[in-house]
Amino acid sequence: MTRKLVVPLFVLTLGVLTICAPMFAHHGTAGVYDYTVRITTKATVKEYIWANPHVQIYFTLKNDKGEEQTWGVETVSPGNALANGWTKKTFKARDQLLVSFVPAKGDRTFGTCIQFVFVADGKRLGGNGRCGQGGAAVDSNTLPVKPGYKAVEVQMPKDDRKRPESEQEQ
Repeated sequence: MTRKLVVPLFVLTLGVLTICAPMFAHHGTAGVYDYTVRITTKATVKEYIWANPHVQIYFTLKNDKGEEQTWGVETVSPGNALANGWTKKTFKARDQLLVSFVPAKGDRTFGTCIQFVFVADGKRLGGNGRCGQGGAAVDSNTLPVKPGYKAVEVQMPKDDRKRPESEQEQ
């Protein structure tokens, strides 16, 4: 009788572990992003995608050589974006921004840990530059500029943290 229960229980346990394991790997970004440099520059919004699992924003910027590049960044989930005061219409194509972000490793034109300031009115969105959690967290404001983007470095306005609580992302 015991033997008849052991095999099905083993198979069931193995199945549950196989299904659940990928859920714990979702936020493993240590191997994706280069938390040793940042890019801080002027940019123009190209596309704003309000979708799960993360809201994405694509924009154009220029590198040191004056070449125009399209970069994308992932932000929070739509639910968290709403809680932070964002809507489906927060960003529009051709909006002028100051952006600061941590780029992906290698030559991939994608990033995370975003800070945005709208040029038109100075409105600030995004985090405060703190990337990650706990002892492994990095203050992206103190990171050196990624080579190839030094000539386009802009001074981000100081975050006075006087924004409404709904826009104070952590």
